[in-house]
Amino acid sequence: MFYITKKLKDSPVSVSSIARGVSFGGELEYADEVTLGRSIVARIPYKLNND
Repeated sequence: MFYITKKLKDSPVSVSSIARGVSFGGELEYADEVTLGRSIVARIPYKLNND
């Protein structure tokens, strides 16, 4: 996420992480629809430390 955010810092694209309920690096095919939906809706914006 750091690398992608750094490369896109001058573009209008925002980078975010899915929220709780889905483990980082986990297989999305094993997450149930409700958990996956809530995680996407409540995603967390990723910010570089020097911004």
